Amino acid sequence: MNSESKSGFFKQSGWMVIATFSGGIFMTLVHTVARKMGPEDYSTFVTLLRVLIILGIPSAALQTVFAQQAAAATNEERQRQLSATARAIFGWTFAVWLLAAIAVLAQLGPVSRLLKASNPVAVCLTLAVGLTSLWGPIVKGLLQGNHQFGGLGWLQILDGVGRFTVTLVAVLLLGGKAASAMMAAFLGQLAALCIGGWLTRQAWTSHRGARFNWRGWMSGALPLTVGLGTVLLMSSIDMIFVQSFFSDTRQTALYGGAMLTGYAIIQFIAPVTTVMFPRIVRAVAHAEQTDGMKMTLAATVLFGCTAALGCTVFPKLPLRLMYFNNPEMLAAAPLVPWFGWALLPLTVANVLVQNVLARSRFDAAKWLVLVPIGYTAALCFQAPRLAKMTSFDAFTRIIQTLGISCVALCAVAAWFCRDRRVTGGAADRDLAPAPATSDKSSSQVA
Repeated sequence: MNSESKSGFFKQSGWMVIATFSGGIFMTLVHTVARKMGPEDYSTFVTLLRVLIILGIPSAALQTVFAQQAAAATNEERQRQLSATARAIFGWTFAVWLLAAIAVLAQLGPVSRLLKASNPVAVCLTLAVGLTSLWGPIVKGLLQGNHQFGGLGWLQILDGVGRFTVTLVAVLLLGGKAASAMMAAFLGQLAALCIGGWLTRQAWTSHRGARFNWRGWMSGALPLTVGLGTVLLMSSIDMIFVQSFFSDTRQTALYGGAMLTGYAIIQFIAPVTTVMFPRIVRAVAHAEQTDGMKMTLAATVLFGCTAALGCTVFPKLPLRLMYFNNPEMLAAAPLVPWFGWALLPLTVANVLVQNVLARSRFDAAKWLVLVPIGYTAALCFQAPRLAKMTSFDAFTRIIQTLGISCVALCAVAAWFCRDRRVTGGAADRDLAPAPATSDKSSSQVA
Protein backbone atom coordinates (compact mmCIF):
# COMPACT_ATOMS: atom_id res chain seq x y z
CA MET A 1 0.00 0.00 0.00
CA ASN A 2 1.58 3.30 -1.11
CA SER A 3 1.69 6.46 1.00
CA GLU A 4 -1.30 8.02 -0.79
CA SER A 5 -3.37 4.90 -0.22
CA LYS A 6 -2.34 4.83 3.43
CA SER A 7 -3.32 8.49 3.77
CA GLY A 8 -6.73 7.75 2.29
CA PHE A 9 -7.14 4.78 4.60
CA PHE A 10 -6.46 6.83 7.70
CA LYS A 11 -8.63 9.74 6.52
CA GLN A 12 -11.57 7.45 5.83
CA SER A 13 -11.01 5.52 9.04
CA GLY A 14 -10.73 8.77 10.98
CA TRP A 15 -14.00 10.07 9.57
CA MET A 16 -15.81 6.80 10.33
CA VAL A 17 -14.48 6.85 13.90
CA ILE A 18 -15.63 10.46 14.31
CA ALA A 19 -19.04 9.71 12.80
CA THR A 20 -19.54 6.56 14.87
CA PHE A 21 -18.33 8.31 18.00
CA SER A 22 -20.69 11.22 17.39
CA GLY A 23 -23.61 8.91 16.72
CA GLY A 24 -22.56 6.83 19.70
CA ILE A 25 -22.71 9.86 22.00
CA PHE A 26 -26.37 10.33 21.13
CA MET A 27 -26.99 6.59 21.45
CA THR A 28 -25.43 6.78 24.92
CA LEU A 29 -27.61 9.76 25.82
CA VAL A 30 -30.60 7.64 24.84
CA HIS A 31 -29.78 5.33 27.75
CA THR A 32 -29.28 8.32 30.03
CA VAL A 33 -32.83 9.45 29.27
CA ALA A 34 -34.22 5.90 29.20
CA ARG A 35 -33.06 5.38 32.78
CA LYS A 36 -35.87 7.74 33.78
CA MET A 37 -38.34 4.99 32.87
CA GLY A 38 -37.43 3.08 36.01
CA PRO A 39 -35.35 -0.10 36.53
CA GLU A 40 -37.97 -2.55 35.27
CA ASP A 41 -38.78 -0.78 32.00
CA TYR A 42 -35.16 0.16 31.40
CA SER A 43 -34.05 -3.44 31.85
CA THR A 44 -36.77 -4.49 29.38
CA PHE A 45 -35.59 -1.85 26.91
CA VAL A 46 -31.96 -3.02 27.09
CA THR A 47 -33.04 -6.63 26.65
CA LEU A 48 -35.18 -5.78 23.61
CA LEU A 49 -32.14 -4.09 22.06
CA ARG A 50 -30.09 -7.25 22.68
CA VAL A 51 -32.84 -9.34 21.10
CA LEU A 52 -32.74 -7.04 18.09
CA ILE A 53 -29.00 -7.63 17.75
CA ILE A 54 -29.49 -11.39 17.65
CA LEU A 55 -32.49 -11.16 15.30
CA GLY A 56 -30.46 -8.75 13.19
CA ILE A 57 -27.56 -11.15 12.62
CA PRO A 58 -28.68 -11.78 9.03
CA SER A 59 -29.14 -8.05 8.46
CA ALA A 60 -25.71 -7.19 9.86
CA ALA A 61 -24.24 -9.75 7.51
CA LEU A 62 -26.20 -8.14 4.67
CA GLN A 63 -24.11 -5.01 5.02
CA THR A 64 -20.93 -7.01 4.59
CA VAL A 65 -22.43 -9.08 1.77
CA PHE A 66 -23.37 -5.99 -0.22
CA ALA A 67 -20.12 -4.25 0.68
CA GLN A 68 -18.24 -7.21 -0.78
CA GLN A 69 -20.35 -7.37 -3.93
CA ALA A 70 -20.25 -3.59 -4.48
CA ALA A 71 -16.47 -3.49 -3.97
CA ALA A 72 -16.04 -6.36 -6.45
CA ALA A 73 -18.37 -4.80 -9.07
CA THR A 74 -15.53 -3.86 -11.40
CA ASN A 75 -17.36 -4.44 -14.70
CA GLU A 76 -20.80 -3.99 -16.25
CA GLU A 77 -21.94 -7.56 -15.64
CA ARG A 78 -21.17 -7.42 -11.92
CA GLN A 79 -22.91 -4.05 -11.64
CA ARG A 80 -26.01 -5.52 -13.27
CA GLN A 81 -25.97 -8.39 -10.82
CA LEU A 82 -25.50 -5.99 -7.90
CA SER A 83 -28.61 -4.06 -8.90
CA ALA A 84 -30.70 -7.21 -9.37
CA THR A 85 -29.49 -8.62 -6.07
CA ALA A 86 -30.39 -5.47 -4.13
CA ARG A 87 -33.95 -5.41 -5.47
CA ALA A 88 -34.45 -9.11 -4.83
CA ILE A 89 -33.15 -8.96 -1.26
CA PHE A 90 -35.33 -5.94 -0.47
CA GLY A 91 -38.35 -8.00 -1.48
CA TRP A 92 -37.39 -11.29 0.15
CA THR A 93 -36.33 -9.76 3.45
CA PHE A 94 -39.72 -8.05 3.66
CA ALA A 95 -41.46 -11.38 3.06
CA VAL A 96 -39.39 -13.12 5.76
CA TRP A 97 -39.97 -10.26 8.19
CA LEU A 98 -43.73 -10.37 7.55
CA LEU A 99 -43.91 -14.10 8.33
CA ALA A 100 -41.84 -13.65 11.50
CA ALA A 101 -44.00 -10.71 12.60
CA ILE A 102 -47.19 -12.75 12.15
CA ALA A 103 -45.69 -15.61 14.18
CA VAL A 104 -44.67 -13.29 17.04
CA LEU A 105 -47.99 -11.44 17.08
CA ALA A 106 -49.78 -14.78 17.28
CA GLN A 107 -47.87 -15.48 20.52
CA LEU A 108 -47.59 -11.90 21.72
CA GLY A 109 -48.59 -12.65 25.31
CA PRO A 110 -46.07 -15.44 25.99
CA VAL A 111 -43.29 -13.52 24.19
CA SER A 112 -44.00 -10.41 26.27
CA ARG A 113 -43.87 -12.43 29.49
CA LEU A 114 -40.63 -14.11 28.45
CA LEU A 115 -38.99 -10.74 27.85
CA LYS A 116 -40.68 -9.27 30.94
CA ALA A 117 -42.26 -6.53 28.82
CA SER A 118 -45.21 -5.12 30.77
CA ASN A 119 -46.51 -3.40 27.64
CA PRO A 120 -46.87 -5.68 24.58
CA VAL A 121 -46.68 -2.59 22.35
CA ALA A 122 -42.94 -2.53 23.08
CA VAL A 123 -42.63 -5.96 21.47
CA CYS A 124 -44.70 -4.80 18.47
CA LEU A 125 -42.45 -1.79 17.97
CA THR A 126 -39.43 -4.06 18.26
CA LEU A 127 -40.82 -5.90 15.25
CA ALA A 128 -41.04 -2.59 13.36
CA VAL A 129 -37.41 -1.85 14.20
CA GLY A 130 -36.62 -5.31 12.88
CA LEU A 131 -37.74 -4.30 9.38
CA THR A 132 -35.60 -1.16 9.27
CA SER A 133 -32.76 -3.25 10.72
CA LEU A 134 -33.11 -5.59 7.74
CA TRP A 135 -33.16 -2.89 5.08
CA GLY A 136 -30.70 -0.41 6.56
CA PRO A 137 -27.63 -2.64 6.17
CA ILE A 138 -28.37 -3.09 2.46
CA VAL A 139 -27.97 0.61 1.70
CA LYS A 140 -25.07 0.91 4.15
CA GLY A 141 -23.32 -1.99 2.45
CA LEU A 142 -23.72 -0.34 -0.95
CA LEU A 143 -22.21 2.87 0.43
CA GLN A 144 -19.39 0.97 2.13
CA GLY A 145 -18.51 -1.12 -0.92
CA ASN A 146 -18.43 1.95 -3.17
CA HIS A 147 -16.20 3.78 -0.66
CA GLN A 148 -18.89 6.42 -0.05
CA PHE A 149 -17.81 6.81 3.54
CA GLY A 150 -19.01 10.41 3.72
CA GLY A 151 -22.64 9.40 3.34
CA LEU A 152 -22.17 6.29 5.47
CA GLY A 153 -20.78 8.36 8.33
CA TRP A 154 -23.65 10.85 8.22
CA LEU A 155 -26.15 8.00 8.40
CA GLN A 156 -24.47 6.85 11.63
CA ILE A 157 -24.84 10.34 13.07
CA LEU A 158 -28.42 10.77 11.88
CA ASP A 159 -29.53 7.50 13.44
CA GLY A 160 -28.15 8.53 16.82
CA VAL A 161 -29.51 12.10 16.69
CA GLY A 162 -32.97 10.94 15.59
CA ARG A 163 -33.19 8.26 18.25
CA PHE A 164 -32.07 10.57 21.04
CA THR A 165 -34.42 13.39 20.01
CA VAL A 166 -37.51 11.19 19.92
CA THR A 167 -36.53 9.46 23.18
CA LEU A 168 -36.04 12.83 24.87
CA VAL A 169 -39.53 13.98 23.87
CA ALA A 170 -41.34 10.67 24.38
CA VAL A 171 -39.75 9.53 27.64
CA LEU A 172 -38.54 12.60 29.47
CA LEU A 173 -41.22 15.09 28.42
CA LEU A 174 -44.24 12.82 27.86
CA GLY A 175 -43.46 10.16 30.44
CA GLY A 176 -43.23 7.24 28.01
CA LYS A 177 -41.80 3.82 28.86
CA ALA A 178 -40.01 1.05 26.96
CA ALA A 179 -42.48 1.25 24.07
CA SER A 180 -41.65 4.94 23.56
CA ALA A 181 -37.92 4.19 23.51
CA MET A 182 -38.45 1.50 20.86
CA MET A 183 -40.53 3.97 18.83
CA ALA A 184 -37.55 6.33 18.95
CA ALA A 185 -35.28 3.57 17.68
CA PHE A 186 -37.68 2.90 14.80
CA LEU A 187 -37.97 6.54 13.72
CA GLY A 188 -34.22 7.09 13.91
CA GLN A 189 -33.50 4.07 11.73
CA LEU A 190 -36.31 4.98 9.33
CA ALA A 191 -34.84 8.43 8.71
CA ALA A 192 -31.38 6.98 8.07
CA LEU A 193 -32.88 4.33 5.77
CA CYS A 194 -34.70 6.88 3.62
CA ILE A 195 -31.59 9.03 3.15
CA GLY A 196 -29.39 5.99 2.52
CA GLY A 197 -31.86 4.71 -0.06
CA TRP A 198 -31.69 8.04 -1.87
CA LEU A 199 -27.88 8.08 -1.87
CA THR A 200 -27.71 4.55 -3.32
CA ARG A 201 -30.70 4.77 -5.66
CA GLN A 202 -28.51 4.35 -8.75
CA ALA A 203 -27.17 1.02 -7.49
CA TRP A 204 -30.53 -0.64 -6.87
CA THR A 205 -32.79 1.02 -9.47
CA SER A 206 -30.63 0.58 -12.59
CA HIS A 207 -30.31 -2.44 -14.90
CA ARG A 208 -33.96 -3.45 -14.64
CA GLY A 209 -33.51 -6.42 -16.97
CA ALA A 210 -30.86 -8.16 -14.88
CA ARG A 211 -31.72 -11.45 -13.19
CA PHE A 212 -30.81 -12.43 -9.64
CA ASN A 213 -28.56 -15.47 -9.25
CA TRP A 214 -29.76 -17.05 -6.01
CA ARG A 215 -27.27 -19.91 -5.98
CA GLY A 216 -24.22 -17.72 -6.56
CA TRP A 217 -25.36 -15.20 -3.98
CA MET A 218 -26.21 -17.72 -1.27
CA SER A 219 -22.87 -19.50 -1.65
CA GLY A 220 -21.22 -16.40 -0.24
CA ALA A 221 -24.02 -14.90 1.84
CA LEU A 222 -24.49 -17.92 4.12
CA PRO A 223 -20.88 -18.20 5.32
CA LEU A 224 -20.66 -14.42 5.67
CA THR A 225 -23.80 -14.46 7.80
CA VAL A 226 -22.52 -17.28 9.98
CA GLY A 227 -19.05 -15.78 10.32
CA LEU A 228 -20.18 -12.29 11.27
CA GLY A 229 -22.99 -13.71 13.36
CA THR A 230 -20.48 -15.24 15.74
CA VAL A 231 -19.23 -11.79 16.75
CA LEU A 232 -22.77 -10.48 17.25
CA LEU A 233 -23.81 -13.53 19.24
CA MET A 234 -20.83 -13.15 21.53
CA SER A 235 -21.90 -9.57 22.24
CA SER A 236 -25.53 -10.41 23.04
CA ILE A 237 -25.86 -13.80 24.72
CA ASP A 238 -24.82 -12.64 28.18
CA MET A 239 -27.49 -9.94 28.61
CA ILE A 240 -30.30 -12.24 27.52
CA PHE A 241 -28.99 -14.94 29.90
CA VAL A 242 -28.82 -12.46 32.79
CA GLN A 243 -32.29 -11.06 32.08
CA SER A 244 -33.89 -14.49 31.98
CA PHE A 245 -31.90 -16.05 34.85
CA PHE A 246 -31.96 -13.25 37.46
CA SER A 247 -35.28 -11.96 38.78
CA ASP A 248 -33.99 -8.78 40.47
CA THR A 249 -34.49 -6.09 37.82
CA ARG A 250 -32.37 -3.56 39.71
CA GLN A 251 -29.39 -5.89 39.61
CA THR A 252 -29.88 -6.76 35.94
CA ALA A 253 -30.10 -3.03 35.18
CA LEU A 254 -26.68 -2.59 36.81
CA TYR A 255 -25.28 -5.40 34.69
CA GLY A 256 -26.76 -3.77 31.59
CA GLY A 257 -25.22 -0.42 32.49
CA ALA A 258 -21.75 -1.88 32.95
CA MET A 259 -22.17 -3.92 29.77
CA LEU A 260 -22.92 -0.82 27.71
CA THR A 261 -19.72 0.88 28.86
CA GLY A 262 -17.75 -2.17 27.77
CA TYR A 263 -19.43 -2.40 24.38
CA ALA A 264 -18.71 1.28 23.80
CA ILE A 265 -15.11 0.13 23.22
CA ILE A 266 -16.24 -2.08 20.35
CA GLN A 267 -18.46 0.63 18.87
CA PHE A 268 -15.59 3.12 18.92
CA ILE A 269 -13.04 0.86 17.24
CA ALA A 270 -15.24 -1.12 14.84
CA PRO A 271 -15.50 1.64 12.17
CA VAL A 272 -11.88 1.04 11.16
CA THR A 273 -12.85 -2.42 9.88
CA THR A 274 -15.60 -0.72 7.82
CA VAL A 275 -12.86 0.88 5.75
CA MET A 276 -10.61 -2.20 5.79
CA PHE A 277 -13.14 -4.69 4.43
CA PRO A 278 -13.89 -3.23 0.96
CA ARG A 279 -10.21 -2.41 0.46
CA ILE A 280 -9.23 -6.04 0.99
CA VAL A 281 -12.06 -7.24 -1.28
CA ARG A 282 -10.96 -4.93 -4.07
CA ALA A 283 -7.30 -5.84 -3.59
CA VAL A 284 -8.16 -9.55 -3.85
CA ALA A 285 -10.28 -8.89 -6.97
CA HIS A 286 -7.32 -7.17 -8.64
CA ALA A 287 -4.69 -9.60 -7.26
CA GLU A 288 -2.97 -6.78 -5.37
CA GLN A 289 -1.14 -6.71 -2.06
CA THR A 290 -2.63 -4.74 0.85
CA ASP A 291 -1.61 -4.22 4.45
CA GLY A 292 -4.96 -2.80 5.49
CA MET A 293 -5.52 -5.64 7.95
CA LYS A 294 -2.19 -5.04 9.70
CA MET A 295 -2.89 -1.33 10.13
CA THR A 296 -6.43 -2.02 11.33
CA LEU A 297 -5.22 -4.66 13.77
CA ALA A 298 -2.55 -2.34 15.17
CA ALA A 299 -5.06 0.50 15.65
CA THR A 300 -7.56 -1.88 17.26
CA VAL A 301 -5.07 -3.24 19.78
CA LEU A 302 -3.76 0.23 20.61
CA PHE A 303 -7.14 1.87 21.15
CA GLY A 304 -8.62 -1.23 22.78
CA CYS A 305 -5.86 -1.52 25.37
CA THR A 306 -6.05 2.21 26.08
CA ALA A 307 -9.82 2.03 26.60
CA ALA A 308 -9.61 -1.09 28.78
CA LEU A 309 -6.86 0.50 30.88
CA GLY A 310 -9.02 3.61 31.26
CA CYS A 311 -11.93 1.43 32.44
CA THR A 312 -9.61 -0.15 35.01
CA VAL A 313 -8.19 3.09 36.40
CA PHE A 314 -11.40 5.12 36.21
CA PRO A 315 -14.27 2.60 36.32
CA LYS A 316 -16.84 5.16 37.44
CA LEU A 317 -16.02 7.71 34.73
CA PRO A 318 -17.95 6.08 31.84
CA LEU A 319 -20.90 5.49 34.16
CA ARG A 320 -20.87 9.15 35.20
CA LEU A 321 -20.83 10.23 31.57
CA MET A 322 -23.58 7.84 30.50
CA TYR A 323 -25.90 8.30 33.47
CA PHE A 324 -25.13 11.82 34.65
CA ASN A 325 -23.60 10.70 37.94
CA ASN A 326 -26.68 8.66 38.87
CA PRO A 327 -25.69 7.08 42.22
CA GLU A 328 -27.69 3.94 41.45
CA MET A 329 -25.71 3.21 38.29
CA LEU A 330 -22.35 4.04 39.89
CA ALA A 331 -22.82 0.84 41.88
CA ALA A 332 -22.02 -1.05 38.65
CA ALA A 333 -18.43 0.28 38.65
CA PRO A 334 -16.80 -2.99 39.85
CA LEU A 335 -18.02 -4.71 36.68
CA VAL A 336 -16.68 -2.10 34.25
CA PRO A 337 -12.98 -3.20 34.26
CA TRP A 338 -14.04 -6.81 33.75
CA PHE A 339 -16.04 -5.84 30.68
CA GLY A 340 -13.23 -3.64 29.35
CA TRP A 341 -10.70 -6.48 29.27
CA ALA A 342 -13.15 -9.28 28.44
CA LEU A 343 -14.29 -7.53 25.26
CA LEU A 344 -10.81 -6.52 24.07
CA PRO A 345 -10.20 -9.90 22.37
CA LEU A 346 -13.64 -9.61 20.76
CA THR A 347 -12.61 -6.36 19.04
CA VAL A 348 -9.47 -8.11 17.76
CA ALA A 349 -11.53 -11.12 16.67
CA ASN A 350 -13.83 -8.80 14.71
CA VAL A 351 -10.87 -7.55 12.66
CA LEU A 352 -9.58 -11.06 12.03
CA VAL A 353 -13.02 -12.42 11.10
CA GLN A 354 -13.62 -9.57 8.67
CA ASN A 355 -10.21 -10.18 7.09
CA VAL A 356 -10.94 -13.90 6.68
CA LEU A 357 -14.33 -13.27 5.09
CA ALA A 358 -13.07 -10.47 2.84
CA ARG A 359 -10.64 -13.00 1.36
CA SER A 360 -13.52 -15.49 0.83
CA ARG A 361 -12.05 -18.07 3.20
CA PHE A 362 -15.55 -19.25 3.96
CA ASP A 363 -14.46 -22.59 5.39
CA ALA A 364 -13.73 -20.69 8.62
CA ALA A 365 -17.44 -20.06 9.28
CA LYS A 366 -18.25 -23.60 10.42
CA TRP A 367 -15.48 -23.44 13.02
CA LEU A 368 -16.18 -19.90 14.18
CA VAL A 369 -19.81 -20.73 14.97
CA LEU A 370 -18.72 -23.39 17.46
CA VAL A 371 -17.43 -20.70 19.83
CA PRO A 372 -20.76 -18.98 20.70
CA ILE A 373 -22.35 -22.43 20.94
CA GLY A 374 -19.70 -23.44 23.47
CA TYR A 375 -20.10 -20.10 25.27
CA THR A 376 -23.85 -20.63 25.65
CA ALA A 377 -23.30 -24.19 26.87
CA ALA A 378 -20.77 -22.95 29.43
CA LEU A 379 -23.24 -20.41 30.83
CA CYS A 380 -26.00 -23.01 31.09
CA PHE A 381 -23.61 -25.50 32.72
CA GLN A 382 -22.69 -22.91 35.38
CA ALA A 383 -26.29 -21.87 36.05
CA PRO A 384 -26.77 -23.99 39.23
CA ARG A 385 -23.55 -22.63 40.70
CA LEU A 386 -24.39 -19.06 39.72
CA ALA A 387 -27.71 -19.35 41.56
CA LYS A 388 -25.81 -19.86 44.84
CA MET A 389 -23.60 -16.78 44.40
CA THR A 390 -24.28 -13.14 45.17
CA SER A 391 -25.42 -11.14 42.15
CA PHE A 392 -22.08 -9.40 41.60
CA ASP A 393 -20.05 -12.58 42.02
CA ALA A 394 -22.30 -14.29 39.50
CA PHE A 395 -22.02 -11.34 37.12
CA THR A 396 -18.24 -11.42 37.40
CA ARG A 397 -18.20 -15.14 36.58
CA ILE A 398 -20.40 -14.53 33.53
CA ILE A 399 -18.08 -11.79 32.27
CA GLN A 400 -15.05 -14.00 32.85
CA THR A 401 -16.71 -16.73 30.80
CA LEU A 402 -17.35 -14.16 28.09
CA GLY A 403 -13.69 -13.10 28.08
CA ILE A 404 -12.41 -16.67 27.76
CA SER A 405 -14.86 -17.33 24.93
CA CYS A 406 -13.76 -14.15 23.14
CA VAL A 407 -10.14 -15.31 23.33
CA ALA A 408 -11.20 -18.62 21.81
CA LEU A 409 -13.00 -16.82 18.95
CA CYS A 410 -9.90 -14.70 18.37
CA ALA A 411 -7.70 -17.80 18.22
CA VAL A 412 -9.95 -19.55 15.69
CA ALA A 413 -10.06 -16.46 13.46
CA ALA A 414 -6.28 -16.02 13.73
CA TRP A 415 -5.77 -19.61 12.55
CA PHE A 416 -7.61 -18.88 9.31
CA CYS A 417 -5.69 -15.63 8.82
CA ARG A 418 -2.47 -17.59 8.25
CA ASP A 419 -0.45 -16.49 5.25
CA ARG A 420 -1.40 -18.96 2.55
CA ARG A 421 -2.33 -19.21 -1.08
CA VAL A 422 -5.51 -20.97 -2.14
CA THR A 423 -6.47 -21.92 -5.63
CA GLY A 424 -9.99 -22.83 -6.60
CA GLY A 425 -12.82 -23.45 -4.18
CA ALA A 426 -13.83 -20.61 -1.92
CA ALA A 427 -11.11 -18.32 -3.17
CA ASP A 428 -12.67 -18.07 -6.57
CA ARG A 429 -16.28 -17.74 -5.45
CA ASP A 430 -18.02 -14.43 -5.65
CA LEU A 431 -21.39 -13.22 -4.51
CA ALA A 432 -22.19 -12.36 -8.10
CA PRO A 433 -22.17 -14.76 -11.04
CA ALA A 434 -18.82 -15.69 -12.49
CA PRO A 435 -17.27 -12.60 -14.12
CA ALA A 436 -15.43 -12.41 -17.34
CA THR A 437 -12.20 -14.39 -17.51
CA SER A 438 -10.09 -11.24 -17.37
CA ASP A 439 -11.57 -10.38 -13.98
CA LYS A 440 -10.93 -13.71 -12.33
CA SER A 441 -8.04 -14.32 -10.05
CA SER A 442 -6.77 -17.85 -9.73
CA SER A 443 -5.34 -17.26 -6.30
CA GLN A 444 -5.88 -15.20 -3.21
CA VAL A 445 -3.64 -12.47 -2.00
CA ALA A 446 -2.31 -13.37 1.40
